[in-house]
Amino acid sequence: MEINRKLFEQERVKILIAFILIFLALIILVSDSVDSLITTILWPLLEGSSEGKTVIFLGMLGVFIILDVLLDKSSFINDKLYCRDNIHFKYLLATILILLACAFFGFVLELYIRHSMGVSPFTILTSMHPYPSTSSPMHSHAYKSVLGLLSYYVVPGHVNTGISILKYVEPYAYVVIPVWIVTYITGLFGFHKMTGLNKCVCIMALTLALIGLLDGGLYSQPFLIGIGLLWLMYYSNDERLKLKHFIKPVVIMGYILLVAMICEVGGSDTTSHTLTVINQTEPVDMSEYNVVECIQDGQKTTYVMNTTTPDKTLITSVFDKFKDKSDATFMSWNFYSYFDNPNTRILNSK
Repeated sequence: MEINRKLFEQERVKILIAFILIFLALIILVSDSVDSLITTILWPLLEGSSEGKTVIFLGMLGVFIILDVLLDKSSFINDKLYCRDNIHFKYLLATILILLACAFFGFVLELYIRHSMGVSPFTILTSMHPYPSTSSPMHSHAYKSVLGLLSYYVVPGHVNTGISILKYVEPYAYVVIPVWIVTYITGLFGFHKMTGLNKCVCIMALTLALIGLLDGGLYSQPFLIGIGLLWLMYYSNDERLKLKHFIKPVVIMGYILLVAMICEVGGSDTTSHTLTVINQTEPVDMSEYNVVECIQDGQKTTYVMNTTTPDKTLITSVFDKFKDKSDATFMSWNFYSYFDNPNTRILNSK
């Protein structure tokens, strides 16, 4: 009786925490009272201050906790799912591999967009309609646009759902829907039999990986953190963490980060910015960007700009210049423009 009472009290605490998280997510969705505080706290995990990511993160944590408690109560499901010892690690491994495969496919989709448009793969897409949204191989919103389609009439108008990108990636991007559902379920089965801190870390890691898959893709901060922690939980074998458990996850994530840095730095154009505009319908004053060359090729207008304006500032400016005057733009990036250091100034002066 004492054991059952302790178990009941533990379940009540879990359910209470879950509902607090879900309630907090709802407050952030409908009100601005605690929005900035929570998004600031979660910024290191979610890579930015997006209200939508914060709501999804807190809501998913709450739902995962509730489902974990409910799964405990079903002896039939437990008998069927966990017929062998440590089989839950197979569920976890399947989850990791499916997520990685889907994220890599999203990266390929980004390359496909640029190939079909006849532009460099190392460019940032800005789609103008119905409102500006960006996407790049290094921070993809291909799958986020699918979420935008599903939630277009639910989320507040100021939350950018990336739906503008969808026309460039459908129908291929719809693969994220079954992948998300399957990995949500297999991930739940994977962490359910874990204990203590390992289960908590796994729940948070899976949530981050699922969010990162949608918003940012393979090389996004949430996805990399989530996948890295999932690998760590897999190799820890639900034991107390030791140094040896970190070796394989670090090697795996090291390879992924190395490829990311090669693409990010190798794809940078440090001499100028190249802006390719698709279906420009009106003249645009480009005098402030020091345009050194303008090339017209069918539906594409390419501007070569000798400007030292940082990428983020330049992209925002392009929004304003070409909104309602074009369908989309593709702009080269300069990785070093995100840092104000001597190397940046040396590269820009060449």
